[in-house]
Amino acid sequence: MRTFIDSILALPLTLLPRRYWQSFDLPVLTAARYSGFLMLFAGFAIGIPGYFRYLDRLRAATAISILEISKLQVAGKLPETAEVSGVPAAVYALAPISFALFSPLGLLATYIIVTSIIRIASSYIDEPIGDPILTAIDALGRRWTATRRERTHRVARETLEGTMEPDRRYSGEWAGLAGVDFVIASARRKPEWHKGTCVVTSDGWFTLGEPFDRPTPNGLRTIYPLTLQTTPEVVRKSVGYELPPLRPDLPRKRETSRPPAES
Repeated sequence: MRTFIDSILALPLTLLPRRYWQSFDLPVLTAARYSGFLMLFAGFAIGIPGYFRYLDRLRAATAISILEISKLQVAGKLPETAEVSGVPAAVYALAPISFALFSPLGLLATYIIVTSIIRIASSYIDEPIGDPILTAIDALGRRWTATRRERTHRVARETLEGTMEPDRRYSGEWAGLAGVDFVIASARRKPEWHKGTCVVTSDGWFTLGEPFDRPTPNGLRTIYPLTLQTTPEVVRKSVGYELPPLRPDLPRKRETSRPPAES
């Protein structure tokens, strides 16, 4: 009994985007297929009566037009041999399409039926989905949130980085790194520079180490360690780069020895 109740409660949750299904302690994944069939029947239950009411309105409009033609013929204003327009027949022929695509109730029924068929098919290939419109709205919302978060983070970082300036090259000792030929201090992050990337220069090919941040007097800088490739290596990704001049290491301040405290 509890399983049946949980399945009933899970039915409306299947309309949510799939990424939310695991948040509920209910068999939402199992109920997705049954939900598709129920929505399919609901679409037909809405569409079929609505279509017949739509036809009744068309018949009323057609009867009025034929009545007006009859009055004109009786009054002698229109010959009895005049050909009657074929518009009513054309209207009836296009009634299913006009109802399904150009009436509010027909659009609703069409959407429910089409999306239900898609959801049923997706459940049979083990890729069930929720309602397409809700899924699309959720995806757009997440993308907008991620873009806004990224923009806020970028603005905050650029504030820490300060003014844009050319890259600088220092020795590995300047960055406190051993076994590194030199490092590149960049005022802005380089999107294509990741650990293991091969940096191709006129002075040779270098392997990029793990980038890290380092504060400097001019602002926050991204440090890219580079090590010269001395043996053939498999290159998975490479970027071209023109090395800036090697700058001398900045002199470090020596700590002044303090006299021992008098006892």
